[in-house]
Amino acid sequence: MTNTVDSRPRILLFVEDEPDIVELYKIAFEAEGFVVESAVNGQDALDKLKQYSIEDVSRPTVMILDILLPDISGMDILKEVRKNKLFDNTPVIMFTNYSSDKIREEIAQIPNARYLLKMEVSPAQLVSIIKEMLGMK
Repeated sequence: MTNTVDSRPRILLFVEDEPDIVELYKIAFEAEGFVVESAVNGQDALDKLKQYSIEDVSRPTVMILDILLPDISGMDILKEVRKNKLFDNTPVIMFTNYSSDKIREEIAQIPNARYLLKMEVSPAQLVSIIKEMLGMK
């Protein structure tokens, strides 16, 4: 692994209901040494967050949340993430095709969270943005 300072794996939790999108980005992240875990809907994501909180398992280093999920909105998941002190320093990318100035402004007020439109960011660009958020070169 290229990360010499910290030998723990960099885990990415990708919450996205479109498997093709997860696969596309998974390839780019795994090439950069990330371990990619995915959740297909909001409830799955909340279940994983609960598991990370109560079990002695490696927690995500970073999360990518789609806003428009079939059951629970990504915004509601983000609020749950930020309620849990274990995830205070975990960067979260709200990654969506839903363009909204209101949501963009709301996310801007949440620490360590960013709003990105899927159509404006390639897999390589997303990897670079996340590496920057994690303080990696």
